[in-house]
Amino acid sequence: MKKLWPHIILIPLLLTIPIVSSPDFDGTLSVFRVSPFQREFIRFVLVIIFFYINLNIFLPKLYSRKKYGLFTVCIILSFGLMVFLPYYLTSQNIFAAGSSPVRIGPSEMIPPPDGNRPPPVENMSPDGNPARRNDGSYYQMIFASVLPFLFSFLSSLFIYRNMEKKELERSKAKAELLNLKYQLQPHFLFNILNSVYSLTLMKSDDAPNGILRLSNVMRYVVQESSKDFVDLSREIEYLKDYTALQLIRTDSSLDFSYTEEGETEGLQIAPFILINFIENAFKYGFNAEENSKISIKIIINDHILSFNVFNHIVSQNTTGDNSLKVGMKNTIEHLKQVYPEKHSLNVRNDGKNFDVNLKIDLS
Repeated sequence: MKKLWPHIILIPLLLTIPIVSSPDFDGTLSVFRVSPFQREFIRFVLVIIFFYINLNIFLPKLYSRKKYGLFTVCIILSFGLMVFLPYYLTSQNIFAAGSSPVRIGPSEMIPPPDGNRPPPVENMSPDGNPARRNDGSYYQMIFASVLPFLFSFLSSLFIYRNMEKKELERSKAKAELLNLKYQLQPHFLFNILNSVYSLTLMKSDDAPNGILRLSNVMRYVVQESSKDFVDLSREIEYLKDYTALQLIRTDSSLDFSYTEEGETEGLQIAPFILINFIENAFKYGFNAEENSKISIKIIINDHILSFNVFNHIVSQNTTGDNSLKVGMKNTIEHLKQVYPEKHSLNVRNDGKNFDVNLKIDLS
């Protein structure tokens, strides 16, 4: 509905242009009884209709599918309708034989003279017929339609090309994000399976829970990966399942904390846009030989999501480092595209600590 409002407001405004610019306009609606104005107004309406038909039908259905012949025929027919249809929808025939009209002002026709009194000379055509405002010959009529038709055609083509470009960029970014996700997922999966396998060998009570968490994560990846937005509550559950699986691989040397505040009801977020920060934290924030610290905070306040991930840098393992850097880059680009001017990201890395503070306006 938000996309419709600009058009609902713009179209009535555009339709006032032929009214206020008409030489027949006298400040009243009587201008709609003037045949030349009726034709000009109908032509203007057809220009607007053609703009939307070309933008939503001809360009995507014919031009983009390289059906150039049919596309050309449709454009020519549209121009023909714009030129001639207004004259068949009005009662006056301006092409009467021998007529040579001249402009007389706002009034369309001079009333017939009374008795033998001749009509005023200034309102008479050379052949003695009452004059009307000049609409011109066939050639003038066609020429008068060329500029508005070209403007409508070129503006719709320009907008369509921009829409195509944005959609291509959006698809490319989405493909890169999904590609990165599927590149990282097998590595993560193998590590977790090894951890769960170790738990089962030890007959640990955590083994069934680990299998359940892994099932939840994989189900979420399969079901939500193609969506543009998901419920925030589902995304947070995915993050918690992912975090729980990572914690299976840690021990008491890790000081871990998780905080969640606020209501998620009615809020949506782009999927997988937060996971890279958590993965980085476990990649560089845990080392069994050192005292490690990782904290995750998710706070929702009045449609604003505040997301903080903090970790000590205790691991310099560079295995998969390039993929993580690519993941971070793609996440930042994805944030810019999905939430332009609606997010802020601050990353602090002093060599000892890594601190990410992200805020997203989800309204």
